[in-house]
Amino acid sequence: MDPKENAELNEIPSYFICPISMQIMRDPITVCTGMTYDRESMEKWVYSCGKNTCPVTMQVMSNYDMTPNHTLCRLIQGWCLANSSKGVQQIPTPRPPVDSNQIKKLLQDSESCFPFQVINSLKKLRSLADESEENRRCIAASGGDSALIYVIEMNTVEMESGSYQCAMACEEALGILHKLPMSDKTAEMLSRSKTLNPISWILKKGSCNARAHSAMLLKTLSSSGQKRLQQLVANANGDLIEGLLQLLTEEACPHAATSSLEILMAICSPSRKNRVTAIEAGAIYILIELLPESQRTTCEKMLCLLDILCECAEGRATTIDHAMGIASISKKIFRVSPAATEKAVRILWSLCKFSPIPGLLKEMVQMGAVYKLCVLQQLECTSKTKQKAREMLRAHGEYWINSPCVPRIR
Repeated sequence: MDPKENAELNEIPSYFICPISMQIMRDPITVCTGMTYDRESMEKWVYSCGKNTCPVTMQVMSNYDMTPNHTLCRLIQGWCLANSSKGVQQIPTPRPPVDSNQIKKLLQDSESCFPFQVINSLKKLRSLADESEENRRCIAASGGDSALIYVIEMNTVEMESGSYQCAMACEEALGILHKLPMSDKTAEMLSRSKTLNPISWILKKGSCNARAHSAMLLKTLSSSGQKRLQQLVANANGDLIEGLLQLLTEEACPHAATSSLEILMAICSPSRKNRVTAIEAGAIYILIELLPESQRTTCEKMLCLLDILCECAEGRATTIDHAMGIASISKKIFRVSPAATEKAVRILWSLCKFSPIPGLLKEMVQMGAVYKLCVLQQLECTSKTKQKAREMLRAHGEYWINSPCVPRIR
């Protein structure tokens, strides 16, 4: 609860307020410097932000132990109960930190030969992982990442043959795995074909949540270092790319769609094979049809991926053949952001330079692209964008000069 929200509650004791979040503490803990904070805020400070100092004293912390402050917790709960008539929500008693032995027992059960025991243990692990960053780190430290990857790999064959229980076990494992901190060992295991194959299957046929978790896991993997990215690029298959493209078309998973775009850019940029595979899977048709209604950040990523795909002849030919291709790309010049304008101009430059067929040049005039290229010369934009626009105008000026909407090009 925000202490400023209710004027009647202006007497909230200051020591109830977390110095980081400035909210009433729900699970007060004391760190090695003697200062007290809310557990969730302190975990974000240490684990997500990577800080090693006490937020108030700025002393370097000798350890990250977080000791529950039970006395303060009871005082806060009592105050909230006494003020419940004024709209103050009661704070439940925080759960004690998870025990590593409990985690190890659940991980052992997840490797059982009995499906119900596997699923039950995975559900309990997922509940613990959802509770706190400390729990997630405890799961990882207990070998959780290796155990969860083992569950995914061992259930692949049965899952693909239609086993509901095996598919459910894989989905639960992915729901935990995408939340754990990714070590180099985990990244290496995930980038193997043996692990990517079941993830690819889930991307195409799993539930909405499981597919979103798969996409987020792959996004983390693609940004975990050049070596792991190279492995991911080399082992990416048609099913993986098709699954990522399928996520783009589903409005129910917007965060997963963003992750999919970033993964596709990462695996297609260095590999012609992956670019051709994506094009054959319908990537350009999907991108062009989604462009008109896309929002700024998504639009920029879509144009970036389209630019990557147009680096090969198959991509350029497919873009030109699409009835909405030139229109969708041209419309984004000036109307989204400087970054989107730069990418749209670059795509048109690629088409004009390597595939300058008469139909393309005529359509660029009809869709107003040529006019926008002329206007670009008078506006502030990057020198590279101006240069590419100038190159197109000079190369095809003789064809475009007779158009009434195109000024004379010198």
